[in-house]
Amino acid sequence: MSSLPSPTPIAVIAPRLDAGPTARALQACGERLGPAGYYLAAAPWQDVATLPLLEALHPAAALVVGPLEDAGLRAALTALEVPVVETWIASQQTLDSAVAIDNTEAGRTAARHLAEKRHPRVACISADTPWERARREGFINSAAALGLERVADIVQPEVQHMNDGRMAFLRLLATNTIFDAVFCTSDLLAAAAVSEAHNRDLQVPQDLAVLGFSDDGSAVQWVQGLTTLGVDAAELGRRAGQLLLDRLDGERGAGQHDMLEVVFDARLST
Repeated sequence: MSSLPSPTPIAVIAPRLDAGPTARALQACGERLGPAGYYLAAAPWQDVATLPLLEALHPAAALVVGPLEDAGLRAALTALEVPVVETWIASQQTLDSAVAIDNTEAGRTAARHLAEKRHPRVACISADTPWERARREGFINSAAALGLERVADIVQPEVQHMNDGRMAFLRLLATNTIFDAVFCTSDLLAAAAVSEAHNRDLQVPQDLAVLGFSDDGSAVQWVQGLTTLGVDAAELGRRAGQLLLDRLDGERGAGQHDMLEVVFDARLST
């Protein structure tokens, strides 16, 4: 009776695994890697106490969600001498390779759209993640250059559920500022903004235009007619999985930067 070869681990380094877009990307990545004999091994590898365990795992490669900025973790991965692929947003000095989104340009696109729609007073709601910070910064800088008035800038520390998004929108209303449009840097924030606006008899887009960013298309399922920028999280995961395989097989060297196109879908909310 022949035995199957043991699968080889690829370390997953992520701040959280339960966020919807992250989970979809990891699922798609794992499905791409599995037939080639690899599996994703998730643990809090970024914690100092677990770094020795990362070395003991002997991973064939590492998949990183977000930029690889922690000096200790960078040093540990460098010492392993394995391929490393960063996803969603790459660090300023990528350790190896990346499959990412131009999050800053996405924010600029959002500002240009609201300017074209003649919404002079704008607000931004974002979460405190590296990729959403980049979208926020792109939006704020471009809005200023376009002559838009930024009346409020809300950064919600954590956004995991609709109620977190609602709290962010309530914080925006509590600024007592007048705004014509709001750019939300994630699905949850956009859906929550529209929901709370309706609860307060604000009509979208007549009273308030809402523009969102969709990592997986779920916002437009919650809110019909929502104008969004976005990418496909599953496609990002598949691309990351393929890049890992190409690096492991020697078909592509270090220094790869695969950028996913951000798609703009203009609908009724703006």
